[in-house]
Amino acid sequence: MEVSGTVDRDRLRTMLGEGLADFADSVPDAMARELIHGDHGFVAPYQLSAALLSRLTPAMRDWQTADVLRAIYPVTPLSRTRMQPIAGALAAVACRAFPGFCHFPYVPVAHMAEGRGEAPLIVAVHGSSRNAKDLRDGFAAFAERHGCFVLAPLFPMDLDTSVPDEGYKQLVDERWRYDHVLWAMVAELSEAVRTRFSAILLFGFSGGAQFAQRLLYVDPDRLAGVALGAPSYVTLPSERWGWWSGLGDFERLFGKPVDWPALRRVPVHIQCGTEDRLDCAIYSAEETGLDAAAHAALGRTRIDRARLLQDQYDRAGMASRLTLIPGAAHAWGPHVEAAKPFFEAQLQAAASV
Repeated sequence: MEVSGTVDRDRLRTMLGEGLADFADSVPDAMARELIHGDHGFVAPYQLSAALLSRLTPAMRDWQTADVLRAIYPVTPLSRTRMQPIAGALAAVACRAFPGFCHFPYVPVAHMAEGRGEAPLIVAVHGSSRNAKDLRDGFAAFAERHGCFVLAPLFPMDLDTSVPDEGYKQLVDERWRYDHVLWAMVAELSEAVRTRFSAILLFGFSGGAQFAQRLLYVDPDRLAGVALGAPSYVTLPSERWGWWSGLGDFERLFGKPVDWPALRRVPVHIQCGTEDRLDCAIYSAEETGLDAAAHAALGRTRIDRARLLQDQYDRAGMASRLTLIPGAAHAWGPHVEAAKPFFEAQLQAAASV
């Protein structure tokens, strides 16, 4: 039992586990208390590594956790913060290039402690609920374990547009090119943490999966893998129909043709829950720009549309597969978990090159 003013080092050894237990006596008191009591404002148990713990010194024994971390990490803009973590799960970060937008990053602690200059990045895009922070948190432990950064953009509703909820899903609207917004966020985070993102993995759920599948057409050369979680509407790889249902006016909108060789190199994991069966036919054939037969072929549910998209990708020679998640309805959590094995395989493939 912990006595006031002391730290239960035996309990800390158990928490650290066999691989890190030898560091228990060198952990500063404040950090040890935070770990034991589950107060993860600055550091969580899954973020601990030999890279971090081996850099603790006796002089740090009475330091606060934030000061310990500032002494260990390289100097970056993040190290100037006092009330927020300077690695791990950060608060919302504004995009300087597009001030109306922000993102929630995860900065892997071990990566910063070791001062590495290169790492993979997971971009996780929200649906209509705008729960960007939830998606970031859902990938946090995975990211720390694999040395990945996470960037979860927040695309707020814009009440001045014709359809306030849909612009980012379609990648372009009356005001914005949302692909430009995302890549500005990626560049700014890379600069701030002094890290080159060696492989970018893209995840989207629902409306975020609409964004992700459309970004795949625009910038396949920048992506190492894409996980599409239950998109409500799909963009078919065909020039028969215009954007966003097809690619008919792609070059006019984006200033370049579709790079089919690059597109066919990107692994795509299409996901849908087996219970995601509600009717999601929101737009008519006229609104989607599809003829009646093509609109009917979309199907009424996200399962129908996931199957159609996988079939069309296969016909176009794209590297895709479909996973139906047992028992899952239209909820983001199961989709984050289903994407992790796929992302792990892509990280292993990238590391072997």
